[in-house]
Amino acid sequence: MPSGFPDGIFYTDMKIQLKYILTMLLSTYMMHAKDIPISMDILQYRGNDSLTECRIVYSLADTSLRYNPTLEGYIGSLHFKVKMQHDSTKEITTSEWIVDNVSQHPVVLHERFLIGGRSLYVKPGAYSVHITAMDMNDSNAMAKITLPLRIKNMNGKNMYMSDLMTAMNIESLNDSTKLLWSEQLQRNGLLLIPNPSLECIGTDPTLNLYAELYSCIPGDTLDIVYTIKDAAQRALAEIPIRKHVIGEAIVEYVSIPLLGLPSGVYTASMTYSGSTKKDTVSNMKRFYIVNPEMPPELANTFSEDELFQQSEFSTYSENRIDEEFEKAKCLANSQEQSLWSALGDLTAKQKFMFRFWKEKDPNTETFVNERLEEFRKSINYSNTYFTNPQFREGWRSDRGRVMRRYGAPTQVDRKYMGTSARPYESWFYAEIQGGVYFHFVDMRDINNHILVHSTAINEPRNERWMQEYVNTDTFDAGRGEFGR
Repeated sequence: MPSGFPDGIFYTDMKIQLKYILTMLLSTYMMHAKDIPISMDILQYRGNDSLTECRIVYSLADTSLRYNPTLEGYIGSLHFKVKMQHDSTKEITTSEWIVDNVSQHPVVLHERFLIGGRSLYVKPGAYSVHITAMDMNDSNAMAKITLPLRIKNMNGKNMYMSDLMTAMNIESLNDSTKLLWSEQLQRNGLLLIPNPSLECIGTDPTLNLYAELYSCIPGDTLDIVYTIKDAAQRALAEIPIRKHVIGEAIVEYVSIPLLGLPSGVYTASMTYSGSTKKDTVSNMKRFYIVNPEMPPELANTFSEDELFQQSEFSTYSENRIDEEFEKAKCLANSQEQSLWSALGDLTAKQKFMFRFWKEKDPNTETFVNERLEEFRKSINYSNTYFTNPQFREGWRSDRGRVMRRYGAPTQVDRKYMGTSARPYESWFYAEIQGGVYFHFVDMRDINNHILVHSTAINEPRNERWMQEYVNTDTFDAGRGEFGR
């Protein structure tokens, strides 16, 4: 990787399915206001002068930002602000920083994740934490996280253990490689690429864990046990290790293969026991396996709460669960929408979405929810082909909504830009309401096709859509206005 990356940012390359969709300037059009989907994790380590290091790590997709053209390329910027207030003393600790991502072409399709971290040093105690991440090119796009956090004291005589960090990659650094990586990703001679989403993805997933142990006795011997448990807290694997202590503080990291474990929620724990110093300390971390070849196992012996704990919904953050409902809102009836609006607790929202999709499962005897799988395929398709300057996520567009609600159409007829006609698409669904049509028109030729007429119940209806919107002579192109 070349040097010169902004501090605290690591870029992971992903395969680009389509090189470009748009060549126009993204800043010309107003983007859809939304919460920025971002994964965050807060980790505690021992600091200096009786302070505790509170480290915030984050990850977000490059397409989460709005980009403005400059002489250097297209630049997206995210402004982070962290405020930690002590509940008793009201003492406030703050930190602000900016994450920039520069691309030589408009960022339309997802290519990489922006990953980094920042540390604050605070006194032990109970805190209220407020984190805001705002798109500097779109003041309507931001992520807000508020949570209580108890900061631990790690400066006593007994052994103390830091939080467990899940990482995408852990490897040793040498003099030459140190120059290639941001200092924000280096710790104790290691390159640590954080994984704040807590997801282990792939057909051969691996769990990478990092921890620090303090107040050890040099020369002591530690017995270390790594344990993996399922959502019902049944031990699936135990890995014992014996380690010689060479200093007062030691670093421990491990890569655990997860081959053979189905998708679901799991818990990893580290337990340390000293031989000379008879202390025993442990810590744990929940994580989620996403293995496309091994769907979740729904054992009949599991209660609904245990099934919920195994589901992905139990791991979602406030922002993530809100976005999940926003995607599925087109499928919710009025009662479900009213119930969602009344929910204020994160766990209640997580359980709502779990039951919401459970009720829509067409075959509970199978390991997968076929309706949910179909729904997510429609979102992936929409994000690939319907992204445009108006909607950086294609599922938010009109075509994306129709595909989320009704699935893939039976037939699609496309008409491209003509001398006196706008591009439009006509979708036909043979299996819905005896056969229905949806007609979309691209008013500005930016791949944003607006639904102007449908024969389906409770959808926009305008029999004169062809004359009013496709014929360029009958539309006010100077203002570019459209109203349903």
